[in-house]
Amino acid sequence: MHPTGPQPPGVYWLRRVVVLAVILALLLGVRWLLTSRGSSSPGASPTTSGSPAASESPTPAASSSPSVSPTKSASPSKMPSATPTPTGTCKDSQITVTASTDAATYPVGATPRLRMKIQNTSQTACKRDIGADKNELIITSGTAHVWSSDDCSAAGNAQIETIAPGQSFSVAVTWLGHLSQKGCPANQPAAVKGNYKLVGRNGTAASSPAAFSLT
Repeated sequence: MHPTGPQPPGVYWLRRVVVLAVILALLLGVRWLLTSRGSSSPGASPTTSGSPAASESPTPAASSSPSVSPTKSASPSKMPSATPTPTGTCKDSQITVTASTDAATYPVGATPRLRMKIQNTSQTACKRDIGADKNELIITSGTAHVWSSDDCSAAGNAQIETIAPGQSFSVAVTWLGHLSQKGCPANQPAAVKGNYKLVGRNGTAASSPAAFSLT
């Protein structure tokens, strides 16, 4: 209460007043800070409560979008159509028989895949027997008979089909690479290197020769 020192007493009292003023200011500042925080805490998140969060917004699943049905993706020309009314039996002039092989050249001992196609090339539907008894695939080499699908096959049943204009039926046979003869004698030799021709026949309608070779 009685300051002592080289300075006049008033100087020491002034210093004490300044220190007390600073302490009081700090206390008031802390009180104001605590009061302001307490008054603002109830409304700390008005934006989140007033509007939905981004993760809560409805997002359509990928499966909810309309997709094309597999049946609609097919070309209309491939869709089933009404069976046309046939005008009668297909004449040879109304159909085309085509013979083909799955390759142009084979090694000796290979098993070529032979195919014959029967197509209605007329403008009207007609009926044709395309059963095994009417079909034959024949391989020749020059004028020599090499193999026939009928040599070792029993006669099959009839298969009468109504063939629409442009429609075709195919027959496929695997040749095992051996010669054959009527009656199917056993132990026939293998075909040798050379040039061969394949002809397809349906009834009395035959194809043009399709050439291939064994090497």
